[in-house]
Amino acid sequence: MTWKHLSLSVTGKSHSDRNEPGQDYSRTGVLRFSDRDFFIGLAADGAGSTTHGGVGAEIACETLYLQILSVIRERDNISSVTDDDVRDWISASREAIAARAEGNGRRIKDYACTLIGVVATSDHVLYFQIGDGCIVTGDGAGYRTIFWPEQGEYANTTYFVSDDTLPEHIKIEHQNTVPDEIALFTDGLQNLVLSFSTRTVHDGFFLPLFTALRKNPDNGFADLTTHLTALLSRDDINARSDDDKTLILAVNVPSS
Repeated sequence: MTWKHLSLSVTGKSHSDRNEPGQDYSRTGVLRFSDRDFFIGLAADGAGSTTHGGVGAEIACETLYLQILSVIRERDNISSVTDDDVRDWISASREAIAARAEGNGRRIKDYACTLIGVVATSDHVLYFQIGDGCIVTGDGAGYRTIFWPEQGEYANTTYFVSDDTLPEHIKIEHQNTVPDEIALFTDGLQNLVLSFSTRTVHDGFFLPLFTALRKNPDNGFADLTTHLTALLSRDDINARSDDDKTLILAVNVPSS
């Protein structure tokens, strides 16, 4: 089994109207070690109230990616990864953000960002999250969330990698059953594809996307990514959510 995946980010209208860059960041990859394929998917969303949240999001994802890569190379599996290991990875990301902030004479909260991640192979999958955004999985019988987006005490607030209370808000889950499909997305999409009243997933959004990804040839992702980017940039979508929107999709397929 291996993985087909794509990722894209669309700058929210709230940023583009002010000629600001988007503050989302993602990092994905499929790595082969010891005849086993590992999918890594990471996404982070810089806090809208910060000056350098997008930089924090990039640092968090890139640091974490290297942490995960090191463990995969060392162990050839992820089933032995503990919750403490995951907390160490995230702590390393926070320390990297803190170092950048100190080097630039800024506060760590100027680089505040959320973080969601997945590491999956043929017999085990690891999920983790800080803050809002969401991970959705599918197995042919519908879609479900792994963690519900965590909201802060007040409206439109959440928790960040830079928070002093970070350890209290790290969510981790291990599963030995690997899903057929995995999606990760930042909070710019969550109100469009989740029902907060029933805490369910809008299957009609994800089913055609995963179907298209599974059917697309490996060299056809550019067209699909272009189509999805246009979809998420539409005026009616921006009217419902003017924040940045990052989406990662992955499907497992037979190895060639």
